[in-house]
Parts: sequence; C-alpha cells; structure tokens
Amino acid sequence: MNNSKVLEEALSIPSIIENFSNIDNNPYIETANLINQKKIKYIVTIARGTSDCAALYSSYIFAKYLGLPTYSMPPSIITLEKSHFDFSEALVIIITQSGKSSDLIECEKKSKEMGAKTILISNNENSPINNQSNYFFNMFADEEKSVAATKSFVQTLLILIKFVFYCLEKKDINDDIKNLSEFLLRDSNNQWETEIVDNTINTGFILGRGVGFALSNEISLKFKELCQEMIEPFSSAEVMHGPKSLIQDSFKLFILEMNDNSGLTVKKDSNEITNYTKLIYNISSNNESKTSFFYPPNKITELDSVVMMTKFYPWIIRYSLSKGLNPDKPRYLTKITETF
Repeated sequence: MNNSKVLEEALSIPSIIENFSNIDNNPYIETANLINQKKIKYIVTIARGTSDCAALYSSYIFAKYLGLPTYSMPPSIITLEKSHFDFSEALVIIITQSGKSSDLIECEKKSKEMGAKTILISNNENSPINNQSNYFFNMFADEEKSVAATKSFVQTLLILIKFVFYCLEKKDINDDIKNLSEFLLRDSNNQWETEIVDNTINTGFILGRGVGFALSNEISLKFKELCQEMIEPFSSAEVMHGPKSLIQDSFKLFILEMNDNSGLTVKKDSNEITNYTKLIYNISSNNESKTSFFYPPNKITELDSVVMMTKFYPWIIRYSLSKGLNPDKPRYLTKITETF
C-alpha cells in the first residue's frame, strides 16, 4: 500500500514546506508594492482543475484582507470567445502546476496585451509562461509526477497566504511557515483512519463556507478523481436552497469547519440536514466523535488550510486504495489536459 507514488508525494508535504521556508525567493515585495501603491483595482485568476480550486481560495483571502474583488475567468472567454478587456488596472494570476497547458499560455499572452500585470504561479520554472509573465512564483514542490496534484496545491496555498501577508506588511510569515513545517513533521504519524468512512456509498455532499468552500471543491475533485465518488461541494448556506432535497440515508455528508468567521457557521448552517442521514463526517479542529477528522489548529488561522489539506491528501489516497482502486493511475486521466 505504501508503494503508491502519489501517496509518497502527499506524505512529503511537511518536508516540502520546510524546504520552501528555507529557499523561497519569490518576488513578494515587488508584487505587494503593486497592491499597496493602489495600482491594482481587481484581480483575475486563470486556472483549471486543482489549480482553479486554489484560485477560488485566493478570491476569498484577496477580498477579505486586501479589499480586492477577484474573478476566476474561464480560459475559453479569451481563447475561444476572443473577448477583450481593459486590464490596465488588473493583476492576472495564472496558476498551473505544469506551466505547459496551451490555453493558459495563450491567456497570459492576451492578458498582457490587454494591459494586465501578470503573475505565473507554477512548479515549472521552464514554463513558456515564465518567459513572458511579469512575475514568476515558484511552488518549490519538487517534481510532481503523479496525475493527482497534492503537494503543488498546498504550496500554492502557502504562496497565496504569504503574498497576502506581505501586502499587509506582516513579513514574519515565513517564520510561521517554518514553525508550521516543524509541527507537521512531528505530527506526521497521526494519520486519519480510512475505516471511518463507508466506502460502499458513492454519493454525498461536502459542505464548507469561505475558504472552506474553496477547499471543499478540491476535496470533491479528489473524491471524483481518485475514488470515483460523486461528493459534491456546496456552501452550507446555499445547500438549503434546493440541493438538500437529494439527501437520504444512503448519502454521505462531510462537514468542513474552518476556524474563520465563515467556517464557524458551517455546523449551525448544517443542523437541519444532519437529520436526513446517519453518514455524517465532521472535519474540524474539534475531536468530537468517532466519525470526526481532526486537524490541529494553527495559531495563524490562515495556515489551518495547509494543516487540514496535509492531513487530507494521504487519507484520500489510502481510502482510494481501500476501495481497490489505483490512485497512481486515475481512470481516463492524464497529467496535462489539453482543452484548447
């Protein structure tokens, strides 16, 4: 079971974070100056798959801490619809692990032509986008060979958090990341149990709110990609507007509680619908029951996301293996997806 390549990569995340805290030389100061000098009025993100889940995460923290509205733009708006924008006051962020997708390369080029300042966040310093973007942020995730992205997602979260903290002139965040890596290394033996979840049921919801909703999207993607389960992400506020009608006894309900203002409302939001199924699994920093997934809270609330995902990735891979699936070779999938 431990011969899985993707499991090996997921388990390496604490070491990757430690290395990142020692070698990260990304241009936070220069890009933070763009924000603090009021040269940017809004942010556009362009990404696909797991990277787009990280982009959704950024939209919450950019709005919450920087007061900047952020829009995740479908690449087809530029590549197929040929739409034009005044991006003279925009920061366009391209997020791509491989840096090789042709549609994202085209989007960066066109965004720059429309006046945007562009940032590439990638794990590939030789990406064609790197040669043309204004700023390059290296994920420093080491080579990620697996189809399923794990460590590159966590590294993207760290870059986004660190960028925000630099904009807020809290430049000691790297010390906090270093401390986080040391904690995660010490805690690496405390893995979530696969047996907690009924692996014979293949449908359900995962509910979150705020950054937790963004993380729910990535968790949902991994259930589909690695486990062939349709676990759909919903805001705990939005699920009441119709989707709750789907819930029944043969239905899983994951409740993701983060420790920010939005995340702390999720359990209360979900009180009614927890009566509709017994297959309820709480992901929180409260170790409440035998069906709880506990993640230790960090003193820096924003880093809770990193702690939780570091716990989740090895679990979902082992869970996939427990179903008799091969997480190293997800059905029908390839590392680089061409959509343009």
